[in-house]
Amino acid sequence: MPSANERIERQYHRFLERYDPRHAAKLDGTFMNHLTSAIRASSPNERQQALDKAIEAYENAVDDVLYES
Repeated sequence: MPSANERIERQYHRFLERYDPRHAAKLDGTFMNHLTSAIRASSPNERQQALDKAIEAYENAVDDVLYES
């Protein structure tokens, strides 16, 4: 059974392949910046905040694509 991280990564890559490159670039940059911040965080609290922002960026980008008319 794949882990939660593996499932998210697969969804992320499917999203990038399927949708407009402008959205993919925005998501990729924002998402990766927050993940980088999480990796570099000096405390667990900072790390969690950065991960929360990465998840929010991912969700917002998916919503933008799904609800764009």
